[in-house]
Amino acid sequence: MKHNKIVFGLALILGILSSFQSQAQESKFKALFIYKFAEYIEWPSGKKNVTVGVAGKSDVSKELSNFAASKGNMTVLDIAGPGDVNKCDIVFLPKSIDNQVSAYNSAIGGKSVLVVSENSDLTGKGSDIGFYLESGKLRFLISEKSIRDKKMIPSSKLLALGKTI
Repeated sequence: MKHNKIVFGLALILGILSSFQSQAQESKFKALFIYKFAEYIEWPSGKKNVTVGVAGKSDVSKELSNFAASKGNMTVLDIAGPGDVNKCDIVFLPKSIDNQVSAYNSAIGGKSVLVVSENSDLTGKGSDIGFYLESGKLRFLISEKSIRDKKMIPSSKLLALGKTI
């Protein structure tokens, strides 16, 4: 009986660790995607150095900061709320703040700020790009219309990599 409890406990711990590893891995991939989105979007000002604001609590902020530090041309900020979007060229919204998407969009107005969300259901409804998992792989939906409405131009390569709505 004691042996079964030990085996069950170890299996539970391994399952929890595996879950943390997959979440960490997912955060790394999201950060890499966001980094690449910056390369494949043309801003009206022609800027090459972009500022990414990460709203709420997200491991993506740390991972994105690591990419930015090693590659340059990007600044990563943790933003406290919609009032901070004027400092950003890209805003990342984790699922934990889905209920604030309209507040972020109101603050952005018609400015050229790319909104990336962890919730693909928000793509075209407040988010320009939204992540989703398909068969265990990270994918993204992209709203070409909402990006162009903000006077930004997505490259054909970016549109080909995502699922356009």
